[in-house]
Amino acid sequence: MSELAEFAGTLHESLCTESGRVLEPVKYPSTGERLYEVRAVICDVYGTLIDYWRDEFDDPQRKVAALHRSFKAVAEKFGMTDALLSASADDPPEKTLCDFYHGLITLKHEQASRKGIAYPEIIIEQIWELIIRILERHGYFGGDQAQIREAARRIAWFYNGHSLGRALYPEVTDTIAALKKDGVVFGLLSNAQFYTPVDLTLLIREQSGGRFDDFFELFEVDLTFFSYEYQVAKPDRLLFRKLYDALYEYQILPSQTVFVGNDLAIDIAPAQQAGMKTALFTGDRRSTFLHDLGGAVVPDITFSGWAELTDKLSFHSEG
Repeated sequence: MSELAEFAGTLHESLCTESGRVLEPVKYPSTGERLYEVRAVICDVYGTLIDYWRDEFDDPQRKVAALHRSFKAVAEKFGMTDALLSASADDPPEKTLCDFYHGLITLKHEQASRKGIAYPEIIIEQIWELIIRILERHGYFGGDQAQIREAARRIAWFYNGHSLGRALYPEVTDTIAALKKDGVVFGLLSNAQFYTPVDLTLLIREQSGGRFDDFFELFEVDLTFFSYEYQVAKPDRLLFRKLYDALYEYQILPSQTVFVGNDLAIDIAPAQQAGMKTALFTGDRRSTFLHDLGGAVVPDITFSGWAELTDKLSFHSEG
């Protein structure tokens, strides 16, 4: 086991992976109630498989305070406090670190936009590497390039774990396992970072009681596409073209594929444009994003709980 994987596993064990939230479903129309001849199901991750929401996110001021607590935890864990005070003596260290973090992300997005990339994806460990370099000018010891790169990935892991909720929605693993047993293959297409695959593995292992040891036991590696690997994010068509080509290798048509997501604009609409069937997860009001689309985007089916999909999706023909 690598040092980073060991760090991630230890951190995971120390964090709560049960959201404790009461999920509130929303209503949204669909064109049907059941889909037949489904060969593949492709899933979004955050807000679809993983419940990342925290109660504090409902209120802008509480959200800022919660994120500042996460940045404070980072500063204390990785010995950044003095350097942050040196960089900005008038602000709390957590605010300075928050400003660096979001300012650098905005800068990276602006740089990508100038290159004509409509939906850029940043590499989150690079943001933390830049922060370490900035803090080195204020007395922080970052080490050599290899040490900085390793530290940046640890910091990214730590901040992700403390800033977002960490739980799979109920019945995810059992539902996927049941549909796979019936012949359906599963893949992933999601905006994500390097820690997402390991997060999925740890959460799937936990929810399944150890029945599945790695997320690739449920999802096909050749049907898995994460935005950080291509530095573009959904709804960029590049990711969907990559998926289209991969489905061809499986001899599966887009029309035999169901894309499962929680966002009409970045999940359902581009999947429909790519010729896929769609399923909108409506089981969590806080992470179901309908936008103001005026009914222009209507999924093939909706579902408010993962267990419903065993009745709503069928590998077999109708009748």
